[in-house]
Amino acid sequence: MKPLHRRTDLRRRHALALALGAALSGMAGARQAGAVTAAGPGPDAGDTALQPWQPAQAPALQATDLATGQRRSLADFAGRPLLVNVWATWCGPCRVEMPGLNALAERLGPEGLQFVALNHGEMPERVQRFLAEVPVRGTVLLDRSQLLLKAWSGGLSLPATFLFDAQGRPRLWAQGERDWSHPDLVRAVRSALT
Repeated sequence: MKPLHRRTDLRRRHALALALGAALSGMAGARQAGAVTAAGPGPDAGDTALQPWQPAQAPALQATDLATGQRRSLADFAGRPLLVNVWATWCGPCRVEMPGLNALAERLGPEGLQFVALNHGEMPERVQRFLAEVPVRGTVLLDRSQLLLKAWSGGLSLPATFLFDAQGRPRLWAQGERDWSHPDLVRAVRSALT
């Protein structure tokens, strides 16, 4: 038989573990409305689909260019198709898909595609540290307001990618990590280039 003080100690540890578990699950359940999370691959692992994007009103873009500090809008990218990826440094799936987005931008850039990596709400210094590890082959914009993701998709998960045609019309979008080298995705993006 265990001494009384050891049983009491074990009971306290067990109670503490239960309380900690309950507190953590309560925190997860009481997540603040509007909190953004990282999404893994789309609904099916290896998702190769882009969805039609038909927002109720024309999307607006007002964000700060990381390189110049100037405000940018969709009008700054008019005349050529535009792929906008919304991401954050803390988002694992964002980090994983960025090299694929870079490769897609390099592959389709000569055909007219522009690529914008739109950071969701982080400080410039943090974004620059991330870019030193994971470079972006496009324009990096900062949405410090954190309003664009919700306005464009109603969604609250990163990464999210949006495709505009050369006339600035919304065409396609995806929420969650994608393999941007997949032929179906390359074909879908290329469809907006014509």
